[in-house]
Amino acid sequence: MGERSYNGVTRAHVDKIRKEIGKYGISMPDGDDVDVKGPLGVKMHLTYDEPAKTLSLSLIDKPALIPESQIWNVIEKTALGKLNGSK
Repeated sequence: MGERSYNGVTRAHVDKIRKEIGKYGISMPDGDDVDVKGPLGVKMHLTYDEPAKTLSLSLIDKPALIPESQIWNVIEKTALGKLNGSK
């Protein structure tokens, strides 16, 4: 499945992402190398490298009927939408 990385991400951005996804009932565990379970069986792995200011997301599993592009679209417009220079 797909993977995306975002540069220039600070600890404040990661904290904001945790807060934003919480609005959708998604709980991101503490830590910088975690698995995140979303609605409808979407599973992702998140890795944050604070010294490099890089956030990497890997899509691990998703329902067959939901296109991967739709999942990335939702992630980037909601949780990551306010990060400067993401993509």
